[in-house]
Amino acid sequence: MSRLTDHAAADAIAAHHVELSGDIGRRVDALVATVRADEPYEDAKREVLDYLDRELLPHAAAEERALYPAGEQIPATAALVRAMLDEHRRIVATVDRLRVTTDAVGAATSASAVLALFESHLAKENDFLVPALVADPEVELGVLLEGMHALVG
Repeated sequence: MSRLTDHAAADAIAAHHVELSGDIGRRVDALVATVRADEPYEDAKREVLDYLDRELLPHAAAEERALYPAGEQIPATAALVRAMLDEHRRIVATVDRLRVTTDAVGAATSASAVLALFESHLAKENDFLVPALVADPEVELGVLLEGMHALVG
């Protein structure tokens, strides 16, 4: 990827977040619909987990490497970054709960919880962290994202 301007990088992050949220949401909705219809849910659960393992969890790890260290250096966002790291741990724990659940209702509720946590997390990142990184003259968001396909799709 060629170097993005800070604003273009912020836009790319936001667009990728919309894509991730939609992709997870569609898979979770399919799982919930399967459970409501009292049909076998294992394939739908596997679809959710496969996507989380392939896309969401690598995205979270990439954020921790590329964005969060810069956010920790800004006094106004340092506490936010620590809270967002805690959210990553809660998301991972909820994914792990989904992974081991052996009943349909547990699968649907765990998958729905992952989606809710992720959407709440995205709002903080899009509305507070990324704008603070763009506004800080010491941070070059485009540079931070070089080679970070997991952050911008």
